[in-house]
Amino acid sequence: FRELRRQERQRLRSTKHKSDGSCVVGSADGSILNNDRELTVMLPTDQSSSGAYSSKNNEVTYESRLPQNKISENIHRIRTQKALDSVFYAQNFLPPTQAKEVMAWLQSIPVYSQRKGTLGIKETEREESIQHNGKWTRLAHARRKVALFDQTIARFPPILQRLSNMLVAVSAFPSSHPPNHVLVNEYQPGEGIMPHTDGPAYESRTATISLGGSDVIFKLWPMRQRHHDRDAHSTSENIQPVKNMPSLELILHGHGSLVLFTNDAYLHHHEICEGLIEETTSSNGVCGNDINGGTLVKRGYRMSLTFRCKK
Repeated sequence: FRELRRQERQRLRSTKHKSDGSCVVGSADGSILNNDRELTVMLPTDQSSSGAYSSKNNEVTYESRLPQNKISENIHRIRTQKALDSVFYAQNFLPPTQAKEVMAWLQSIPVYSQRKGTLGIKETEREESIQHNGKWTRLAHARRKVALFDQTIARFPPILQRLSNMLVAVSAFPSSHPPNHVLVNEYQPGEGIMPHTDGPAYESRTATISLGGSDVIFKLWPMRQRHHDRDAHSTSENIQPVKNMPSLELILHGHGSLVLFTNDAYLHHHEICEGLIEETTSSNGVCGNDINGGTLVKRGYRMSLTFRCKK
């Protein structure tokens, strides 16, 4: 939560320079494929022969809407004009009944409230994480609410465990490194998230399920090295997204879609532009599921569940 708050402070500083309604790339931290066409994912293949992953506690997994219940390199790999080949997208991933079940559960998550008698008492990062785990928390520097579920603190609720099992079953994650960390974001119309990377604390693989009905444009930005005083040495602080043209855009559909990015794409900055109610996809083949571009995307209420494997 401290890292999220730091990012939001940087986002607010960067948006002060925004004057033309275009995307702002801060300094922080592919075609829709036609679901009837087959696209393609060099993903781990260490699942059982039945294609269903069974956790040690034998919890039931959801069944996806994917053909053969697998992410396919021929069907779901997003092809781009630039050298970025580790992005996969399934517009129809979560069945409608399951999407409704997950949404209803998300709306029942309790809201964090500070315990009586702890005002003014500084908590350690571990204590703060324990207090916030599994509860809605409103970021201090943004209206956006988040809920964090960390299996290093407590077991996943059954519904998140089923989704986690599902992601392993479809080969989004290897069974040796299943998701153990879920960040839920609630977005009101026009809200977004500043450019950032998920960082080295996680395995280089992120999967996000979009719910709530609203579509957004998801962008991946390249990175460049910036050397201070022509010094040949660089640090992570010198790595900045390049503000010009994103390496890739994707329309994320809000009725149970799945985006997965790994390897080289994981190292890119990713964002959803802040402060835009409407946005148009870029031309020249930048948008992986709208090659011609020019599609107007109207943004409304949305929830996302981002799954990662914490090291």
